[in-house]
Amino acid sequence: MRTPRIGTWLGFALLIATAPAVRAQFAVIDVASLTQLVTEVQTLEQQLATARSQLTQAQAQFQALTGDRGMERLLSGMARNYLPTDAAALQSAAQAGSAFAALNADVRAALLAESALSNAQLAALPPQAVAQLQSQRQSAALLLGLTHEALANASGRFAALQQLIDAIGHASDPKAALDLQARISAEAGMLQNEGTKLQVLFQTVHADEQADTQRTRELTIAGHGAFAGRFQPHP
Repeated sequence: MRTPRIGTWLGFALLIATAPAVRAQFAVIDVASLTQLVTEVQTLEQQLATARSQLTQAQAQFQALTGDRGMERLLSGMARNYLPTDAAALQSAAQAGSAFAALNADVRAALLAESALSNAQLAALPPQAVAQLQSQRQSAALLLGLTHEALANASGRFAALQQLIDAIGHASDPKAALDLQARISAEAGMLQNEGTKLQVLFQTVHADEQADTQRTRELTIAGHGAFAGRFQPHP
């Protein structure tokens, strides 16, 4: 009875010995590499957050230095070109319907104030004398009108400049402050240009006065006759 059992066990042992070896395989995790990868991802996240913050700051700085702040619309209602542009416009400033209404009003008021001769007295004068007198009146009235308008507008422009200067402290960002400074420079340049233009206009009126004076002299000579024959004896 034991012989078959012994054969069975020997056969089983032999089968096990001749069977291919089976090896168990397990996944190997590199903990150090995984830790390094996590650290690198966290670093990238921090760098991305920093880049986003820098981009936001750059956008804010760009917006603070660019764009429209509306400073060009300040003082939009101020009269700037209130002076005649040429000699013809200057001469027409005393006429009704002049394009320069404020100057026209000042000149007409000055004409009324300086006119001492009545219309009847003017009618008794020769036509050349009347024309000469009216020309002289107009020159004087233009000087007075220009002086009044220049003073009024210069005072207003200085007040406007002060408003712009006061607004600098309330500027919301650097661009608004820069725009205000540019507006102040532009207004100052316009004011200087007006001063130059006034000087030229004054010189024009003075030149007209000198021409009037010369015409008066010639009319006086014409009224008294030639000097060469004034003291010649007449038969």
